[in-house]
Amino acid sequence: MTIRDFRKKSFQRKVAKRSPKKLFLIACEGEKTEPNYINDMVESYKRAGKIAIGSRVLIVNHQHTDPAGVLKDLLAHPYFEDAEQRWIVVDRDEVENIKSENGGHTQENFDFAMQESASHNVDVAYSNPCFELWLVLHFEYRDSSSSRVDIQKKALELLKKEKILRVSDKIDDLKAAKGLFMVLGEKRLNTARKNAEKLYCRHGENRDNPSTSVHKLVDAVESLG
Repeated sequence: MTIRDFRKKSFQRKVAKRSPKKLFLIACEGEKTEPNYINDMVESYKRAGKIAIGSRVLIVNHQHTDPAGVLKDLLAHPYFEDAEQRWIVVDRDEVENIKSENGGHTQENFDFAMQESASHNVDVAYSNPCFELWLVLHFEYRDSSSSRVDIQKKALELLKKEKILRVSDKIDDLKAAKGLFMVLGEKRLNTARKNAEKLYCRHGENRDNPSTSVHKLVDAVESLG
């Protein structure tokens, strides 16, 4: 071995490979269920080392509770242009299916949000009728059209049955629950993915009831690693 070879092998500094820092912006229509689930997912992946150090997922504060309004709030965020990915998490709960003061969204409002999202390079994690469908899919495949109230009741029933929620808990307790991502676990997450993809193949192109694309958001967050 020559001196040149020895010096080259012994003293050449190795450059550590680092994952580039990434910023995700996510605006959620819901004030509790969706942000709680996403924050728990992000924290779980950070603890598992699946999200690169320095990468961030920011939940955007918003003033609106309709798909078009949530998108408007996301577009107005000061970090919008800096984000590698931007998402809105919205429901397609039809006005005619909701017999309560909670209201619902018109088809025009939802369609406008979908069209404008595409034109501004914003991805959409939607659920029809509501986000709780994604929770139900952790336990079972469901391919029958249902109202938001029915889906929320089903999610509550399943979570109580598995003793994730208390027997006395109500819908509001379900909405406010924290730590669901971690408690449901990887096995059920994989089940939810498979069920969501199956539904998406059947109804996703038209976003019919029932369908969801929340699994695509989960995949995107995993890409932060």
